[in-house]
Amino acid sequence: MFENIFANRFAVIATFFAVPIAFLADYASVPYAYGIAALFVILFFLLAYWDEGKKQKLYNEPNIPIPVVFNISNPADARSALGSLFETLEKDFPGHEENLKKYFNITADDLIFKYDGDIFDEARFTDFLKITKHEIKKLEARTPKNVHFHIVYIGPIANAILIGTMLGTEGVTLYQYNKSSDSYTISLVVDSRAYKEHVAEFQIIRKTEIGDVADSPNVTVAIDLASHKVALDKLEKPIIHLESTVGATIHKPEDFIRANQEIYSVINTLQQHAPHITLAYSMPTTIGILLGMSIQNYWDIALTQYSEGEYKTVVSHLNKIKYYF
Repeated sequence: MFENIFANRFAVIATFFAVPIAFLADYASVPYAYGIAALFVILFFLLAYWDEGKKQKLYNEPNIPIPVVFNISNPADARSALGSLFETLEKDFPGHEENLKKYFNITADDLIFKYDGDIFDEARFTDFLKITKHEIKKLEARTPKNVHFHIVYIGPIANAILIGTMLGTEGVTLYQYNKSSDSYTISLVVDSRAYKEHVAEFQIIRKTEIGDVADSPNVTVAIDLASHKVALDKLEKPIIHLESTVGATIHKPEDFIRANQEIYSVINTLQQHAPHITLAYSMPTTIGILLGMSIQNYWDIALTQYSEGEYKTVVSHLNKIKYYF
């Protein structure tokens, strides 16, 4: 910290003005002119020490918390969501919004990623993902240490999966909207890769196969983890139906992790013999982002979104998305 004090704005002010002030005071025959100048310097160097101490608190964290809001074709107020994130973070990091701006030149505009286009315009949304990935990397580069993202996602579940594919494999905290408090609260802290570990037994989901899964070139995986059920009659067979056994709502962090492990294990096993997989789902956004972080863009998977009475394709081939220009 001490090596940074001389570059601090208060120290710069002290060194810039101290000598002129001393000479002017001496020229005007002010008693103890040089002593006054010395006190001036000491005062501003103490301010520099205090200022650097605040920065050091952030630097001493193993991961610097950065709030981020993704709003995909949704009228909800992204700035209000960001304000809710800062309100939560500032319980442990007072003045965090101002400190991010002051020390890292990160403003609110840098932390909101909004897409207002058609979610079924695959080319346009893919470009949005590429730009967003680039901007996320720039955010990480502005800080001297690793970043831990605190994420609010607002939008369709299909796009939540896509947002997950471009995130790292760990180091995020996911939030969900809480109607009772009209705010965003933590649903899951991801600090390891446990969410994508293979499991052989199911505790959260029940797996049912509809049709001949073994010999089909394209298999649909229907994920039912919410109150609104997947319309199985509108999906192409064969289908692997994954249905919750713990009710329509998942609350516990360990259940989010376990549910994703089971879904990922099914898809990972399936992709070894099925050339193409189509996903349909009704599930929390937390699971959507986790699933995206798990499958990333390695396999030939189509993502769908229910709209106007049918499941429409959002992305035809996930493995063809490349996050560079």
